[in-house]
Amino acid sequence: MSRLNEREIARKLAEREDFEPPAGLLDKIKSEIPPSITVGSVVPETERRSPMASKQRWLMAASLVAMAGAGLVALQVRQESSYRLEEKPAKVEREAAPSLPPPASLSAPRPAPKEEIEGQEADAMVSQSPGSAGERAAEPAPVIESNEAAPFAPPPPPPPPAVVRQEAELSRARDLAKRVPAAAKPQPVAIPEEMDVMSEMVGVEGGVEGGVVGGVVGGVPGGVPGGVVGGVVSPAAPGLNDSALLDERRDKEQAYPDVRFKSAGVNPFVDTAADRLSTFGLDVDTASYTVARRYLTDGHLPDPKSVRVEEMVNFFDYGDAPPTRGDFAIKAEGAPSPFTQGPQYRLLRFNIRGRVIDAAKRRPVVMTFVIDVSGSMEQENRLGLVKQSLSLLLDQLRPADRVGLVVYGDQARLLLEPSNDHQAVRRAIDQLQPEGATNAEAGLVLGYEVAARSFRQDSSNRIILCSDGVANVGRSGPQSILGTIGREARRGIELSTLGFGMGNYNDHLMEQLADKGDGRYAYIDTLDEAKRVLVEEVNGTLQTIAKDAKVQVELNPAVVARYRLLGYENRAIADERFRDDKVDAGEIGAGHSVTALYEVELRPGAPAGGRIASLHLRYRTPEIGNQTETIKHLSLSDLAPSWEKASPGFRLAALVAQFAEILKQSPWVKGGLSEVARQIRGLQALPKSTSPRAVELADLIEKAARIKAAGER
Repeated sequence: MSRLNEREIARKLAEREDFEPPAGLLDKIKSEIPPSITVGSVVPETERRSPMASKQRWLMAASLVAMAGAGLVALQVRQESSYRLEEKPAKVEREAAPSLPPPASLSAPRPAPKEEIEGQEADAMVSQSPGSAGERAAEPAPVIESNEAAPFAPPPPPPPPAVVRQEAELSRARDLAKRVPAAAKPQPVAIPEEMDVMSEMVGVEGGVEGGVVGGVVGGVPGGVPGGVVGGVVSPAAPGLNDSALLDERRDKEQAYPDVRFKSAGVNPFVDTAADRLSTFGLDVDTASYTVARRYLTDGHLPDPKSVRVEEMVNFFDYGDAPPTRGDFAIKAEGAPSPFTQGPQYRLLRFNIRGRVIDAAKRRPVVMTFVIDVSGSMEQENRLGLVKQSLSLLLDQLRPADRVGLVVYGDQARLLLEPSNDHQAVRRAIDQLQPEGATNAEAGLVLGYEVAARSFRQDSSNRIILCSDGVANVGRSGPQSILGTIGREARRGIELSTLGFGMGNYNDHLMEQLADKGDGRYAYIDTLDEAKRVLVEEVNGTLQTIAKDAKVQVELNPAVVARYRLLGYENRAIADERFRDDKVDAGEIGAGHSVTALYEVELRPGAPAGGRIASLHLRYRTPEIGNQTETIKHLSLSDLAPSWEKASPGFRLAALVAQFAEILKQSPWVKGGLSEVARQIRGLQALPKSTSPRAVELADLIEKAARIKAAGER
């Protein structure tokens, strides 16, 4: 019987109307009710004398019988669903990890090249309104399903505690990733969302059961876990019950509503016998570290999707010397590490350091500021921090440098054509006020028009976007604007992005814009960070010395059994395209330093002087446009014999990477936060500029440990 008919019956009973039931309805109800339920009873003759009372009693009995029958059916469905759920842990080891092929498949697909991934990012500029959490796209959790039908059986015992399920899931992910043969480079391992105690709840809109506030299991009344018979319920986060998880989510959303991140997963181990080449574009972005710092400073663990290992590692200066001649100096080193998988494993570090250019010798710059003055920039005084940051940059400019100013809210408008009247620019910036919605697309289009009119062949032509990345007016689709950004970058107009604010913030879009625009992405959480990016590293921010820079590391199968690149998941390039000069790779500014870390498993009995790896660096010089390639070898004899004897720069890079992998909830993590903080505090002989930042890092790690421990209680 439908819900509508039940309500109609109740209404008629309340109105005490005298009516006849539909013909044949009682017989139909009786035929649908299990035999174990007796329908009706013998009615005394005295009661049958009143037609109205009899019909009312019939209606009441029919309604109660229908509800009882529905309850029995729902009970049977739930029992069958629970039985199937209990069977799955026994089968899960035969299943593939969320983003890996089943073990029977020996041909795992290689990661999609970066230029192919970008074409598929149709959600990068999703239309958002400030404060509208419902417009965020929740990424569905991977679901492991069995193809075997489970027979009906009595309900099994209650499932094990959430912590046991979580540990088992992590262990299975590690074991499976180790067992899968790599006939071709496998996809990065996707971290199951249920491991993320700080991110959105898994696979449901709005983070509540049923997908809506006040929703129910399965999303429909009387539904079952997963919305289908035999559906899967995501395990709870470790150490938190459902109530605590919901409380944690509410706290996070109150602090940072409408924050958008996108994870590229975690690189797996790759067998060198199947694929000895590792190829990726270089990256000098540092936003992920300052985003994590903002979270921790405010008392929250960062969203694991926000953590990009290479950006956290590249935030720090490891004391690597710049080249005495040429564009780059390459350093290769390695050592045992307490955070690798076992005694046969070593950690390798490759560093690429760009040549330093004196401020007096850098090229003139034609720079167009594109500033977001929408209403969302009023929060946390974001626009105020933009003004202070750009004032620092203006102090570093030379008389030959030209600056223009475009702003956008509801509409984009030109305030100043690029000129060398820096005081006029400063006055215009000081007068900016928040206004209207966020037409980011219009702002960027106008910014490129202005930059194109003022383009100078003998100068660095650059756009600097200052925004929180929110876009809720205009077409808000990435393809048209990203296509424009890519074309203009090839013509010589580069785009760098500076992110401000947390809450109504689109990290994914800001990172993608800078990537496509051949520029740098930095997140400005404090005025000190603005000083680092726009004063201390201003020459690197304003002058590029290498375009489409990419690396190919060749691991020696005779020495290395398997390897894993830490980070750079969204920078992967197909091995065969390393020397394809049409591939859009990374850009490096003057004085910038890029570090890449590999965890490798050495083969037993490898020759003492055997070569471990060779790094090939290929790039194009902006001034003359020619392609250059250089190589650096690393042998077993170059490795430090122990962790304690490794260089301070090597150990700091390893510790930063370990911290990042813990925050990212990588399945390869070994060791805890407290040990990382202790090791950092014991480091000696760090560069003078790095020591204060290493102390800050240790403080952040200890705070992360306290927050994590409080969440697990």
